[in-house]
Amino acid sequence: MLRRFMSEIRRRRVLAVLTPYLIVAWLIMQVAAVTAPALGLPHWTQTMVVVLAIVGMPVAAYFAWFFDWTESGLRRTPGLKDGDEIRPLKAGHWAGLILTTLFALAGGYVSFNVISGGKDVSEQLALAPSDKSVAVLPFDDLSPAQDLGYLAKGLAEEITVALGKIGNIRISAPNSAFRAASSDESIIEVGRKLGVAAILTGSVRTAGDQLRVTAQLVSAKDGLTIWTDAFSRARNDIVMVEEQIARSILGVMLDRFLNEEDEALLGRPKAGEAHELYLRGREAMRLRTTESLKVARTYFEQTIAADEEYAPGYAGLALALLLLAEGESNYGVMDADIAAQLATSNVEKALLRDPGLAEAHAVKGGVAALKGDRLAAIDAFNRAIDINPSYADAYMWRANAYLKERRYDLAEESLDAAFRLDPLSPIILYNKGILRAHAGDLKTARGYYDAILDLESGSPLGFRGLADAARRAGDLAESAKIWKRAVDATPASVQYRDNLVGALLTLEMPDAAAPFAEDYFSVNLKLAGGDIEEGLNEARFNYAAAPKDPYAAFEAGWYELLYGDPDKAAADLIAADTALSDEERFAMPYCSPAIEAAYAYMRSGDSSSAKARIDKCAALLREERESGVAATELEYLDARIAALSGDANAAAIHLERAYADGWREPWTARDPLVRSAGSPERLESVFAQIDNDLARQRAELAPIAAAWKAPEAN
Repeated sequence: MLRRFMSEIRRRRVLAVLTPYLIVAWLIMQVAAVTAPALGLPHWTQTMVVVLAIVGMPVAAYFAWFFDWTESGLRRTPGLKDGDEIRPLKAGHWAGLILTTLFALAGGYVSFNVISGGKDVSEQLALAPSDKSVAVLPFDDLSPAQDLGYLAKGLAEEITVALGKIGNIRISAPNSAFRAASSDESIIEVGRKLGVAAILTGSVRTAGDQLRVTAQLVSAKDGLTIWTDAFSRARNDIVMVEEQIARSILGVMLDRFLNEEDEALLGRPKAGEAHELYLRGREAMRLRTTESLKVARTYFEQTIAADEEYAPGYAGLALALLLLAEGESNYGVMDADIAAQLATSNVEKALLRDPGLAEAHAVKGGVAALKGDRLAAIDAFNRAIDINPSYADAYMWRANAYLKERRYDLAEESLDAAFRLDPLSPIILYNKGILRAHAGDLKTARGYYDAILDLESGSPLGFRGLADAARRAGDLAESAKIWKRAVDATPASVQYRDNLVGALLTLEMPDAAAPFAEDYFSVNLKLAGGDIEEGLNEARFNYAAAPKDPYAAFEAGWYELLYGDPDKAAADLIAADTALSDEERFAMPYCSPAIEAAYAYMRSGDSSSAKARIDKCAALLREERESGVAATELEYLDARIAALSGDANAAAIHLERAYADGWREPWTARDPLVRSAGSPERLESVFAQIDNDLARQRAELAPIAAAWKAPEAN
């Protein structure tokens, strides 16, 4: 059988067609591998060439088997019974060729997506080059002691800032430039990854008390040197060297694509030791952990002590204080009000010394956002961007302010601008992931978080994103495991420990949570451990100790609602509702505590107040969905609204959807809002599914969590 088949292949001259085909295909693939990076083509170009070459093989084989070129044109290859008689092609042969081609293309399409599917986020890191763009790589440390690394990076960052003040050129952010440089890739590949037309590189070394800096501007298209120069100054004249290099680059670029008015740079004060300390602070702040921010704060304080007139020192200190404030977006070791007060004082000092310092305006916006004045924050971020259009972090912070304002289109637009400027920044990648998670696209969100870990293995920020994605998907055990890795990476972060505790309490594992829990989790730990009366008494005591605190009232009312006296719960919830502003009362995605207050008003007989809150929550829910937000909390809110409106079946449908999307709160079966219209069998079924899945996850995590110990914070 095999011999006959091989004989038929020779007779039909199949190899005579396939052999040249394979040679040509191999040559094309080699050409694509060499030219694609040089031409700045996307990574998937080479994949597509290979897949098309493979797709063409069955088509070529079919053609060779059934078709022959003759003097009379295209004819059917004679079969064994036909002898040498040449017969015309029939419709079936053409149909076979078309079907073979279609099946091959379909297989190629599926293969291409499978092969390139894991590259979705990394593909976005490769941006289209812009002629009016440059990236400044960290300078090489050529000092004998190799102790100028902070200076090599700081020099590059300060030149970036100087160039960034020019509105007619795009500057790649330092974070992305530094990470791209660490990959040992060619200048051409680095330029492609960062999407820039030119790369500035250089080196620093010392000779006695002299600092010697060389710099060269290289074309990212072909790797050829555009300009090079060397500078020698006293070590305390670092700022002067930075300015000279920046002005020299401007001179070169002015001939190519800048306007005359772009040539002027803002003057820079001579700072000497202060500037060197400032660079060390910037280096520490790049790591974005609680521990590194504490180190950065110390350096910025030393900067100011060395030169009280050095404006960037005050701006750096203000930002470090801001990032160390408590809050879900920060690194949580300082009271938010105190952090805001200290940051404001330092921002004012920075702006007094340099009103045009973009970093100071951006931090001013951060302080306003921390205080809840998001409109003032957006104005400040816009001012920072006006001063330095290449300031990626200002775009990112503005995006977060837009997100809080539920202006999702503007948030995405601003975050995309930050990403274009700084595509390798972990914090920007994290925010890109969060935005995708808000839209319900957890696969793409995880891609961004994985990209962070690819750039910086062990990054707490990457773990933070993956833990959040696991929680949204309902995998609390996985979320807790990842949060534990984040806590181990940055033990001083209260926020990360709190999230680990939250995951463990949702799994009803108070013993595992206790070593990581702060004092304010005391009530939760008692309730999760079954000490219901003791937990309720503590919540009541906390409210009695702070009777004017609406959040203490809400917490007491919420626990009463689940475990205690319904009438007392209603009174507490109404007290909280009346003391809060509308923004606080209707906080999305839960629309809480307004939705709980609606139930309390219904129970107390005030149907009009209840309806007003239910209608407002329903309107906000529609707005969230129309803007593209997709969260399991919204489905749960829909279930509560349906139940409060008297539609138990609709409540059950929404609860089923919430469960399918990842809703796993253990108190769901106790929630009187969902049960307010009755408890049909469908509701009870979802309650049972939640309990069963949490029990399964507890059993999976328990032996692992038993070995966990809380790391000591620095």
